[in-house]
Amino acid sequence: MSEGHDTTERVERQRKVRLLERHWGIRARVTALATLIVAATLVLSGVALATLVHNSLIDDLDTTLLSRAQGVAALVSAGGVSGTIPSTANQNSLVQVIDSKGSVIAATANMRDGETTFDDPVLAHPPTERQTMFSTLTDAPLDEGTGEFRILANPVTLPTGPGWIYVASPLAQADAAIASLSTLFAIGLPLVLLVVAFAVWLAVTNALKPVQQIRVRASTISAEDLTQRVPVPRRRDEIAHLAETMNEMLDRLESAAIRQNQFIGDASHELRSPLAALRAQVEVALANPDPVEANRTLEVVHDQVLRMSVLTNDLLFLARNLEAAPGAFSTTVDLDELVLAEVGRLRDLDGPTISLGGLDAARVHGSQRDLERVLRNLTDNARNHAHSLIRISLSNENGVAELTVENDGVGIAVVDRERLFERFTRQDDSRVRSLTGGGFGLGLAIARQVVVAHGGTLAIHDRADGQSGVAFRIRIPTAAAE
Repeated sequence: MSEGHDTTERVERQRKVRLLERHWGIRARVTALATLIVAATLVLSGVALATLVHNSLIDDLDTTLLSRAQGVAALVSAGGVSGTIPSTANQNSLVQVIDSKGSVIAATANMRDGETTFDDPVLAHPPTERQTMFSTLTDAPLDEGTGEFRILANPVTLPTGPGWIYVASPLAQADAAIASLSTLFAIGLPLVLLVVAFAVWLAVTNALKPVQQIRVRASTISAEDLTQRVPVPRRRDEIAHLAETMNEMLDRLESAAIRQNQFIGDASHELRSPLAALRAQVEVALANPDPVEANRTLEVVHDQVLRMSVLTNDLLFLARNLEAAPGAFSTTVDLDELVLAEVGRLRDLDGPTISLGGLDAARVHGSQRDLERVLRNLTDNARNHAHSLIRISLSNENGVAELTVENDGVGIAVVDRERLFERFTRQDDSRVRSLTGGGFGLGLAIARQVVVAHGGTLAIHDRADGQSGVAFRIRIPTAAAE
């Protein structure tokens, strides 16, 4: 029961904390924090100011007491004093002259007790050392209830021997000044905090207006309409940078959505043709049952199924590697071994002459299967367009592996070169669909995507010897360089 009760209480506390955090927004938290900081600063400053003022008043009073004691000492040196010590104008202090026996031999009139007898010494015991000393008495030497007194004990030489001059003055004025300062501070502090809280609330509210506008606009943006953008404040501050970043993100999302929709449309279009062909062949075979025609139909269907298998595999590959991150490979691949294996495969096939150019050792971080597919796609593309020659070379310079696949076919206009790396794009003079080369306009798109995932680049160039044809050039950082 105890554990269950503790769990219930803990869950309830967490719920209250979440509720409090939800209701205490940024404005409330910033305002509360700023107000607390200002309050703490003012309180500490007030205490420090009161202490400085109090110490300053005490120092001034000590100076006055010392001056009074020096005046009485001058009277003693001039001829001695006895009885009543004359007071000065605006004098609210009391004075006693103490002989070596500790008896009061002279005092101001406010220390007299009756007409002929003086009060006891203000200090029951004189200081042990003969030097000027200040102290504070909590018991009033005059009327009761007058508060603390500041006492000065000043050594003096009397005709009868060493003595003391005691000068005492109430601390009422200093206490009154501190009390007035405290009252003023107690009244002003809440007013200052209210002004600070109001000013901070307005400032934070004004600063967060663009955030509210961004939030309202963002709430209206959906996958159906990614053309909208959040408003960017005119002030070039962090919120403006946030809005710009969000708009850049929306640009990427819109581009991705456009590419996805285009990809889906192109894929549907490409799948429609083989499916329609399959349906037509099957319907003809069903309408005219003939063993010979049935075998021929099965061959056509088999070819169409193979084409559709190639297409679906390519589509799955593109979808699986869409978000591949450069440099996310832990294994290494020897590109020179891939080139040698591919050259051997091509030479076993009928077709153009296969020439191996320079071959440097080059090792890169990556997937051997994917890089093999890139090289296969490029060489199959070269076989489809070459007249008589395909040249493959691999170099390794300055930490970059450069793989080039050239063919002597028809060149490609510069304006069309980037377009060929888009999905389902084929050259106008090459509409023949083959199984080995992809035939759907996905081979180069796959090659580009894999190379980019390996931190490299794939581009189309003119042949280095200036002859007709094209050169596909891959540049990938080597493992040694990383």
